[in-house]
Amino acid sequence: MAVGVALLAALLIADRVAVIHAQGRIATRLGDRGFAARPQVRIAGFPFFTQLVARRLNKVVISAAGAKLGPVEVKRLDVTLYGIRASSGCNGKTASRLSGTALVGFPGLAGAGGAPRLAVCAGGPDWVKITIAGLGLVAGTVTARVTQAGPGGIRIAVISAGGIPVAALGLMPDIIRSLPALSLAMTVQNASVTSQGVQLHLAGRNVSLG
Repeated sequence: MAVGVALLAALLIADRVAVIHAQGRIATRLGDRGFAARPQVRIAGFPFFTQLVARRLNKVVISAAGAKLGPVEVKRLDVTLYGIRASSGCNGKTASRLSGTALVGFPGLAGAGGAPRLAVCAGGPDWVKITIAGLGLVAGTVTARVTQAGPGGIRIAVISAGGIPVAALGLMPDIIRSLPALSLAMTVQNASVTSQGVQLHLAGRNVSLG
């Protein structure tokens, strides 16, 4: 009985050691795939050895903070990969699909505007309020709608100038910022405004992990 318990404990410990090692390897690989810092990786499911033998990981959760997607700084990136299979020879891995979110904080959104002294805050589910200063004698607040711009971008379109002459806004009435550094071939599905920033909903299929 004692031998059986000891053997079971040893197997459990070995399983946890193996999953921690695998999580570390995935995090290291992803460190060079557009993440500003080494991401946190969690392989879901127990036991891990059965997934290892089947050469398939059912679910892998990835989290990272402070990522840089082109000109836009992302406050937090959370991605889940499903159905990861190893290719022959273990030279690469492919996930059948991906889903996740990227939170662009309001300071990062203000920086994407390309104009000095912008302060951005939530206005509604799909629009923000932008307080402008530093445009000569012009100052005030405009409202702008935030939407997806194709598979890899954000559009910030002014819908009300709040009495500010449109000519004084320069390029601000309609700004499109591409996110060329989206990791893992993720695409933007839609965008929504929250109290903390703009939430981008991400997706992908047949994602190569290298």
